[in-house]
Amino acid sequence: MSRTELVEWIVIIGTIVAWWPRIFLGYDPLWYHILIYYVSLPVLVIILVRRFRANEAGFRVSEEMLKAQRGGRPVDISEAASRQKPDRGKRDSKKGTR
Repeated sequence: MSRTELVEWIVIIGTIVAWWPRIFLGYDPLWYHILIYYVSLPVLVIILVRRFRANEAGFRVSEEMLKAQRGGRPVDISEAASRQKPDRGKRDSKKGTR
């Protein structure tokens, strides 16, 4: 886990803990109201966007690795699944003659 991820987790847990007095005790002075309503939401949205972008980058890297393993050509899964196996019981008439 990187340092950035650790900070993000701490901020998420801190945001959850900051909402507890408002939810369970009804504590809502103006400064606290501004803090939890107008600061926590943008911070959580920023974390969401950062994690979404990191996830997309990870998918791109994974896709590039798969393409490199397959020789650089994409494989259509539906085409590969619908291929029929060749019938090995029938012999080609040209191969058996001399």
